[in-house]
Amino acid sequence: MPLSTVRDLFLRHSGRYDLGTIGGADNGANTFINEGQKYLDRLMNNPKSQGRVFRKLSTSGYHVLFPYCRVIESVWVGDSDSLTKLEKVEMSDLKEAYNQPFSQLDTGKPLYYSPAVLRMVPESDRTAIEDVDGMLGYMDVMFGKHYEYNGVIMLPPADKDYHVEVWGLFLSPPLTSDSDESYWTENHPLVLMMAAMRQVEIVYRNTEGRKDWEAAIQAELYGVERDFVDEGAVDSNEMEG
Repeated sequence: MPLSTVRDLFLRHSGRYDLGTIGGADNGANTFINEGQKYLDRLMNNPKSQGRVFRKLSTSGYHVLFPYCRVIESVWVGDSDSLTKLEKVEMSDLKEAYNQPFSQLDTGKPLYYSPAVLRMVPESDRTAIEDVDGMLGYMDVMFGKHYEYNGVIMLPPADKDYHVEVWGLFLSPPLTSDSDESYWTENHPLVLMMAAMRQVEIVYRNTEGRKDWEAAIQAELYGVERDFVDEGAVDSNEMEG
């Protein structure tokens, strides 16, 4: 069901008609619903927790960016001939091995990756680029509003165009328009409503109310989690290369 229907459920069952209008506009309910959805995403993995990001890595490129990632699991780089899994290394080791300005590094097919640290202090969206001009060749931060983004640094820089495939665990898409849907709105709308009510209890510092909702949510999700764990435990044969 769409966000608008979940919001109506939330308003009816919470009695918080100050937060929206039945069949009408939002007046704060969406915030609690979205925060409840984040709570559910982090509470347990579900069949839609894992996702893949596809990006183009242009010649001389060394990074890709993507939003809403909780955990980066693996990074693959490919062309028309083959797809290669990159080796994960610590950022300190990566920068030590490739310690020249990026524009001066020898290019090749990327071999290694590290999760990017995109934040610069002071924040890059509040810093003039001329203030850091002398360091730009070494920098791998994101200029502008980086807050919702993750990324990976891949070295050596690409010697041609490649495609990049990042596997990871991702937050559900934010619910903003009344017609928006997600795994939770489509499969477990009542649990999403309950999670939104939990967020209300947190705001009003009602510890017992929060605990009651958490217990109810855990009970509802028990069977879902069991199914997901059981599917992951099914035997699979190892492929021969």
